[in-house]
Amino acid sequence: MRCILFYAKFLIKEDEMLDFLVSPIAINPWLIISIALIYALINLRYRHHFLLRWIHFIPTLLHEFGHALFCQLTGGKVEDIVIVTSRHERRETRRTGFAVTTTRGNFNQFMTVLGGYLFPPLMLIAGILCLQYSYPVIFWTLLIIVFSYYFLKTSRKWLPLIITIVLATFIYFLTAHPQYQYELMNDIIYQLITSVLLADTLLSSLTITAVYFKEHHPDWDGALLGRMTRLPVFIYYLLFIAVHLGALYVAIQLII
Repeated sequence: MRCILFYAKFLIKEDEMLDFLVSPIAINPWLIISIALIYALINLRYRHHFLLRWIHFIPTLLHEFGHALFCQLTGGKVEDIVIVTSRHERRETRRTGFAVTTTRGNFNQFMTVLGGYLFPPLMLIAGILCLQYSYPVIFWTLLIIVFSYYFLKTSRKWLPLIITIVLATFIYFLTAHPQYQYELMNDIIYQLITSVLLADTLLSSLTITAVYFKEHHPDWDGALLGRMTRLPVFIYYLLFIAVHLGALYVAIQLII
């Protein structure tokens, strides 16, 4: 009898969690845009702040996952994915993360480098479309796949392990609350992530512009692509800017 009761409670919890993932989200366009603008402005002023480094985890992970995904899809091998959280290491290496890959041939190498700046804008559009068509579970699934892949590949297991423990604890306590709180948390968390991705798309555009026109960094993705193809770096600058600004425009149009 106890087993039956336990199983029944388990099924109820599963149904509640499923409702949390698939329940339609009430879109608040100006909330998303306002949070994105505030986050972008704070990021420009306090770029290396401890909290911002953690919030920036998602955009950085998506960027590095883009490298890894394009590498594997075109025949390469991914050895490691690292998200740099140390302020000292970030300043020394001038990187927020990196993917260690083994490429096979010029095309594989080209696609690996190209994927970094293309994937986050695509995820932004995917997130907004899932909002529009009331399928948030698709976006949650994509994020889970990205995070799981990162967990498997990274050599620095402590960071994803901490995040997993925090998320598991959060989900555990959520199961003790009524259904309406699932929907509330679904709305808030989803729109916060969307806001961060929206802001990061803008910030990445500014970063790409600064790197190309001011810093002339020889190791940014556009410069690497230019050396590989012997084409002007400006072409790749325009490509990345077009993708980011295009994603921003489409996202805002869909939200509003």
